Amino acid sequence: MFMKVTFIMPAIGKKSDEPYVRSWQMEPLAIAVLCAYTPSKVERCFYDDRLEPINYDDDTDLVAINVETYTAYRAYQIAKQYQQKNVPVVMGGFHPTMVPDEVENYADAIVVGEAEGVWEQLLKDAAAGTLKKRYQAPCRPSLTNIAPDRSIFQNKKYIPLTLMETGRGCCYSCNFCSISAFYGKTHNCRPVESIIQEIKTASKKNIFFIDDNIAMNASYSKQLFKALIPLKKRWVSQISINLACDQELVSLMQKSGCAGVLIGFESLEEDNLAAMHKGINTKEDVYEKGLQRLRQAGLAVYGTFVFGYDADTEKTFEKTLAFAKRHRFFLTAFNHLVPFPGTPLYKELKQEGRLIYDKWWLNPEYRFGQLVFNPRHMKAETLANRCEAYRHKFYSFSSIMYRAMDLKANLRSFPLALIYFTQNFMARREVALRQNLPLGNREEYHA
Repeated sequence: MFMKVTFIMPAIGKKSDEPYVRSWQMEPLAIAVLCAYTPSKVERCFYDDRLEPINYDDDTDLVAINVETYTAYRAYQIAKQYQQKNVPVVMGGFHPTMVPDEVENYADAIVVGEAEGVWEQLLKDAAAGTLKKRYQAPCRPSLTNIAPDRSIFQNKKYIPLTLMETGRGCCYSCNFCSISAFYGKTHNCRPVESIIQEIKTASKKNIFFIDDNIAMNASYSKQLFKALIPLKKRWVSQISINLACDQELVSLMQKSGCAGVLIGFESLEEDNLAAMHKGINTKEDVYEKGLQRLRQAGLAVYGTFVFGYDADTEKTFEKTLAFAKRHRFFLTAFNHLVPFPGTPLYKELKQEGRLIYDKWWLNPEYRFGQLVFNPRHMKAETLANRCEAYRHKFYSFSSIMYRAMDLKANLRSFPLALIYFTQNFMARREVALRQNLPLGNREEYHA
């Protein structure tokens, strides 16, 4: 099978004469996994639209684009360029899985769900000129043999962080989340030995385990953390706050090199947590107990919150900011609610007639940071403005310095202190850079 495949990671969008958001410039792990499953006889090329221009004149036999909802508009632009040259385009990822009928209008083939089990057959079909319109594995694949090929990232200037996964999926059913919709509320783990072997080959000291919840299976995670201890790597990941109450788990995280965790608090309002089906966050004192455990272990916290559920009012923002500052969070995200296609939330808002844009990801008027639905207690524009304003407040100079005084977690070592100030001042700069970012490349042409 002699052919050339060009992999592409599309950007969300770009503003004229402004740099792309630096914190979004991480290694696209899905591309490295696909490369590993690509036979050695197949020539490979990779363009990261976030970092570099795409050379459409570079000959290729097939183009493979990883598509998320925010990058769909740009992905369709890129696909059109290649299709005009009679080069077939295949798209996979979250967006094609959530709205396959839409994506089929822009691609010659799509992959629904995970690519393991169908990718090699797709390549054979492409080489024979017999591409099918849709590929989907009959069941969730085993994660036993994952060994990402990161050679495809050579000479690309990503954030110095190696992305890895210990498992995929989530057993919870938060109504706004694409993860549970994509994986059908299931969760698979990789063999611990496979993860350790991958870590031993990583050239960077800092690792980001991209799992939606690295402790979804607590007993498995404890085995993993014990195996990590001798490797002396520094790592971060995501965890649910209820699991932070497990003293043994948190202790093993600290001993294994965990520097901090991202926690989706989502809301401080119990009515909101009930509406989003986030029952794990509603247990009495779970926030305070979990945060106390993490601070005792010296682990920094990146807390994320979402605004726009029906119990939110103007007072919710000040209450949340006070909570984030009181606990001296390392970083915080004040996000507005986003109804992603294929989620229960999207269906609910559409049925209630509250969507401002239906397919907002294709609407030329939509800008990143805008609301695409009407909240209950304030105007959509007001809510969007409040989110931006409170990001500025959290990343104000006085707030950064106040939170830096958490010497037990945020500044417990010189390397971590350097990361703290670098990340916070970068986040401070990027508040305005992200807001009102157009989707796609408007200077190129409309999809």
